[in-house]
Amino acid sequence: MLNCGSKKSGYTLVEVLVVVSILGILSSMGVSGLHDAVVNSRIKDAAMNTAAFLERMANESNRISKRICVKKDHAQRITAYVTADCGNLQDAEELATFAIEAPAKFACGESLKSDIETDFDAPDMQSGALFVPRIGLSAAPIKGFICIQYGDGSPYGLAVKTADKNMIIPMWGHAGSDGVIHFSGL
Repeated sequence: MLNCGSKKSGYTLVEVLVVVSILGILSSMGVSGLHDAVVNSRIKDAAMNTAAFLERMANESNRISKRICVKKDHAQRITAYVTADCGNLQDAEELATFAIEAPAKFACGESLKSDIETDFDAPDMQSGALFVPRIGLSAAPIKGFICIQYGDGSPYGLAVKTADKNMIIPMWGHAGSDGVIHFSGL
C-alpha cells in the first residue's frame, strides 16, 4: 500500500541557510564586542599597574631616603634609578623595571598630551619623574602623568598625579564620537 498523505520531515535548504546566516551575523557582532571588552580590560589593567608601580617607587624613595628617577627606556618599559638627577643616569643604580605587554605602549599623541597637560595641569612624566623623599607625605612628584596607548587605536590609560591628591590615580578611556578622550577611573 502506498501512503499518499505522508508528511515530509526535516528542513529545506533555504531554511537551513537562513538560520546559518543569522547565526553568523550574531556571532560576528559578539566577537567584535568581546574584542572591545578585552582591549578595555587590558588598558585598564595597564593603567592600574603603572600607577601601582609609581606608588611603590614613591614609597621606596621614602623608605631608603634617596631620590628615585623613573624614566621610559623602551616603548613598553619604564625603569627606576636611584639618582639625584633624572638628566644624568650614567652613575645611577637601577632599582626596578616595569613592563607592559605589547601592543600597549607608554606613549600618546602630541594633541592628546597637550589636552592632558591642560585638563590635569600636569606635565608629561615619561621623560623622567623624580621621587623625592618627604616626611609624612608621598615622595611622588607634585604633579604629572604617564600616558599608555593600546596599539594604534584610541584606547588610552593614564597614571596621573595632581597637586591636590597625595596619590597617583589610574584612569582609562577612549575617544568618543566627538573625538575627545573621555577618561574614567578610581
